[in-house]
Amino acid sequence: MEYNEMLENLPESDRDYTEEDWKTMIDYLIANGLVKYREIASLLLGHLNPSQVGTSVASKKSFQSHYPKGKCWAAVRQWHFEQSGKCADCGTRLELQADHVIPKEELGDAANTLENLTLRCRRCNVIKRPSHKKGGKTFLTAEAALMWILFTKQPPTYEEFALLCRKYGLTMASVRFEEAWAMAKWLEKEGKYNISHDSKY
Repeated sequence: MEYNEMLENLPESDRDYTEEDWKTMIDYLIANGLVKYREIASLLLGHLNPSQVGTSVASKKSFQSHYPKGKCWAAVRQWHFEQSGKCADCGTRLELQADHVIPKEELGDAANTLENLTLRCRRCNVIKRPSHKKGGKTFLTAEAALMWILFTKQPPTYEEFALLCRKYGLTMASVRFEEAWAMAKWLEKEGKYNISHDSKY
């Protein structure tokens, strides 16, 4: 695949992308037959679907213990309706989850009260977890960054791809890079990506 002119003028770092730059990225993916508008819309609508507090909150015995039998869901539903519908940290409406203000690591089951909950997106939720010390090191989620690197940098070898992933700040096991490299292999079969004969895979 020749380096696509649509991507030539994009900033080197995704942190510097404007809204127009992200639109260019979407146009590039569509122009190259990687996705369709309906697929993007379907995925986006799914990620706008509010958090599943019925199963993640109201079904937990530690939350139920604060309410008369059969009344927990009504309280959780009311709490959910009263929220802003945006991540408490970054303001996005995508991939919202009910999250503890003071973590369970500090309070144990006592953390499980509606007064101690807020809505956070998946990324911001991960960033604040003590178990994810390197969460938030990158701007994009890991799954998005893998594809952004592949499409914008178009590394000709797996080794270069893995190096770019580490340089970006991705800290997961190398097997995730190998899984993501499958996209390059698939696109090569369609004449949409050039993999060097020097590539390990």
